[in-house]
Amino acid sequence: MRRKVFFLVLLWIWAYLGLVSSSAVGQKSSVQWEYLLEKPSWGMIEWSSATLPKGFWYPSFEFMYVYNGSYFVSGKEVDYPRGRDSTSYMITGRLLYGLSNKFTLGVYIPVVLDQKVDTGGLYGKSTKEKSGVSNVGDVQFFFKYRMVDRYFWSLAPELGITLPTGQPYNKVSASQAGTGDGQTDLNFAVNGDILLTEESFIKLCTRFVYQFKREYRGTLGELINEKLGNSLGMDLGFVRNFKNVGIGGDLQYTWWQATKQNGDITQDRQQGDLFNISIRLSLGEPTPRKHGKLDFALDFPLTGKNAPSTYRFGISIKSIFK
Repeated sequence: MRRKVFFLVLLWIWAYLGLVSSSAVGQKSSVQWEYLLEKPSWGMIEWSSATLPKGFWYPSFEFMYVYNGSYFVSGKEVDYPRGRDSTSYMITGRLLYGLSNKFTLGVYIPVVLDQKVDTGGLYGKSTKEKSGVSNVGDVQFFFKYRMVDRYFWSLAPELGITLPTGQPYNKVSASQAGTGDGQTDLNFAVNGDILLTEESFIKLCTRFVYQFKREYRGTLGELINEKLGNSLGMDLGFVRNFKNVGIGGDLQYTWWQATKQNGDITQDRQQGDLFNISIRLSLGEPTPRKHGKLDFALDFPLTGKNAPSTYRFGISIKSIFK
């Protein structure tokens, strides 16, 4: 409980400092801010390839509800055996900083506040149990470089590393869900945007994640090398910005391959893929004059193979200041 309170207080202090800093710079001329955060790349919903102007900070923190109660087998969604499912409540923090007008540094920190796991009970009755896991998830550091910056289109590669700071599933009990995968990941993505009108654009993204193997001892003491999977993904989205509202949606596809070795023998090599939809609604305006914005996000799966069917709903507060 003390850990939960600590992270909540820390995040709210972060929010307060962001709003105070935004108020302090709010006296500057609107012409200056519009020049530094110029449209169309910095509309209600910014371009995926947008980078911050030098010296600007962009903090955001999100309250997220995550539910997983089924998985896909060859395109068909089925329930887990004995009705096992999990519900998580999380707070995530993301902080971006404009190192220059073309380079943006970032850090992403997920914190699991509470989890409930349906373990399955007698006569088909399920029993909700608190997992007892309240912990930081896997922390990610990344940077983005705006390589091509044109008025009608833009391109920005992104490179990052995800550290195994969360608790993997083999470190918690059977009635608990892990807060991380226990592996170090290298993340690479290329983000692109194409302007359609002054207030609408197409988002494109290709992403690749390389996972390092992790070693642990099995139930019989054997040494197991496990790799939960390199993944390759592609996103296609559309965004329409209005004066104080932005609406967008992405179709996302992800493919991955997992391996598991017992000694020198490969026991399992499994492939999976997933199609899902991400919908976003943004209210406000992310400029220092307006102090920030409020975002609503909904992710839901469409179909897949050997993939979890996970639903997410999030509400986030964002602010930009210098």
